[in-house]
Amino acid sequence: MSLKEDLDKIRAHGSANERIRVAYEALVNQLDRAETASHALKVGDPMPTFLLPNAEGHLVFSDDLLNRGPLVVNFFRGIWCPYCRRTLETLEAALPRIQSAGGQLVALTPDTGSHLAGTKRKHGLTYEILSDVDGAVGLQCGVLFRAPDLYRQLLASVGVDLSERHGNEGWLIPMPATFVVDRTGIIRYAFVNADFTKRAEPDEIIEVLQRLRSKAS
Repeated sequence: MSLKEDLDKIRAHGSANERIRVAYEALVNQLDRAETASHALKVGDPMPTFLLPNAEGHLVFSDDLLNRGPLVVNFFRGIWCPYCRRTLETLEAALPRIQSAGGQLVALTPDTGSHLAGTKRKHGLTYEILSDVDGAVGLQCGVLFRAPDLYRQLLASVGVDLSERHGNEGWLIPMPATFVVDRTGIIRYAFVNADFTKRAEPDEIIEVLQRLRSKAS
């Protein structure tokens, strides 16, 4: 089963809640009207370098990662998002194939502190989960937006306090975004979508990594 099929099932279940459906559709429509996703980095653009804390509290430098091989960078909203949870789990299942194709995987979230460790532990993730502190990398990549009031109210009603999770009052959330970066720091694959139910398929990511490996050999 593809990741899309899994996410479609989650969406179908969530559509039963009218309030969630209305808030979700309003948000996606707002982002589409502003063409938010079109402002993100694209294939051929350089990936911003970063130095970010991981779930274990250690700093991870992107240049060190790229010295080992191509890098898959996945942005996710937080473990409170069911689409993010399923995507993170699917990427974990695909990790051996990603590594066999010569790639590495990191996932960036605005969450800070104990939320990182909780995400990694509860879902058995073995790749790096990094805190994009204050959204610095997401802003440079053009994948962040400020949550509108209606969506903030919805999140608050289900106990999601982004100011507490992010350690700031910005209410900045990343769109679903995945980049494959070659060893020189250039983006060779870019998936960015304003629709939170849409994510990059692992098979597409692995295909890009295999092409990069073939070119390098």
